[in-house]
Amino acid sequence: MDHFINPDRITETFAYCLKSGLIKPDDDTSIVFYDFDQLKQKTKLLKQAFPENTLHTSAVKANPLIKVLEKVKDFNLGAEVASEGELRLVIKTGFSNDNIVFDSPAKTFQELEFALRNNIRINSDSFMELDRISKIKETLSSNSKIGLRINPQVGYGSIEATSVAGEYSKFGIPLKNHLNEILDYFLKYNWLSGIHMHIGSQGCNADLLINGFELGLKLIKEINQSIKNQDRKLEFIDIGGGLPVSYHHNLTPPDIKDYGNRIKNMFGLYELGNMQLITEFGRFLHANSGFILSKVEYAKHYNESNTIIIHSGADILLRECLNPGNWFHEFSVLNKEGKVKKSINTKKYHIAGPLCFANDIVARNVELPQVDEGDYIVIHDTGAYTFGMWSKYLSRPFPKVIGFDNSNYKIIRNRESFDEIIKFWT
Repeated sequence: MDHFINPDRITETFAYCLKSGLIKPDDDTSIVFYDFDQLKQKTKLLKQAFPENTLHTSAVKANPLIKVLEKVKDFNLGAEVASEGELRLVIKTGFSNDNIVFDSPAKTFQELEFALRNNIRINSDSFMELDRISKIKETLSSNSKIGLRINPQVGYGSIEATSVAGEYSKFGIPLKNHLNEILDYFLKYNWLSGIHMHIGSQGCNADLLINGFELGLKLIKEINQSIKNQDRKLEFIDIGGGLPVSYHHNLTPPDIKDYGNRIKNMFGLYELGNMQLITEFGRFLHANSGFILSKVEYAKHYNESNTIIIHSGADILLRECLNPGNWFHEFSVLNKEGKVKKSINTKKYHIAGPLCFANDIVARNVELPQVDEGDYIVIHDTGAYTFGMWSKYLSRPFPKVIGFDNSNYKIIRNRESFDEIIKFWT
């Protein structure tokens, strides 16, 4: 499989949407595109790589668009949610309750009661949260599966901000000095039936993820030994997501099949092959399935530097602007008719967004052909952790989103109206 959307597909999509009127050039100064065929292929790869009984969920925070979530559901994936808002979003979308995983370090009594009443799977983030669940379970009957999040403390990946298994993490129970307490809680609550371990997102290599997974399996063996007199064993291990994707089109990303085989082999080594595995991939499913087109409003050509002003900045590319050393995108240039601009005479450009602060720079010193007012910049691989982190700063409208598969193109979210913006702030 090609891990990236073919450039010809991008230009054909843009040209068709212009011609058909799906894009209004005066209004649609930024447009998000999402390729459902790419998502389908990623889903197929994911399912082929892991044990057959795995519950694969999509991390909703990576891409919370309802029309995308509907496709996720249609492809028989579950949903991992990290807030009550996301939980209600996926229930509204039609996910079955037993295919929803609720993660959050800040679940309230009310949120826990709602999840338990609806038999939603919960990964508890702390001992205190387990005690809250116990109190709620005294008042209602629930079939929710409950896991406990563990921090295996295996270290950081190359991006510290997306690594959550260092010596310190805001998430989960640190394993090294709290093993006895963990064992005590699994003895105390016989409804506690699994563990959750998420090592991190982009920047965490497969070896780091496997190290964390192995520590999880060792812990499960200890817990099972501890609770054997209760005539029960743990039922599941949730490993989160985190396998990196490539944003560099000349680099091959880590192989999901190889990662899945290592997981299978580890299950066999620890004789836990019957245990259910749960995954929470987001970036792997969505990042390479989307791209953004943003209109060049101004092209500033000066002797000392060249800057192009586009309509996608830190409002939609928050991490890229605020932490540019760790986040990269490929860029290309289309003219106003949607044709790729090529030239042997290139220039280096700063690509700047529309927001009124200095760090609203999407990328610096990017080599591009001559860019002119009215051209469009293609920002590749933006299907995850971009518009899901949308900022309301300056009250700019959320852009139109167009989804497509084969040769079918459809607006799956209209551009936000100014009345909707006013309503938000009222």
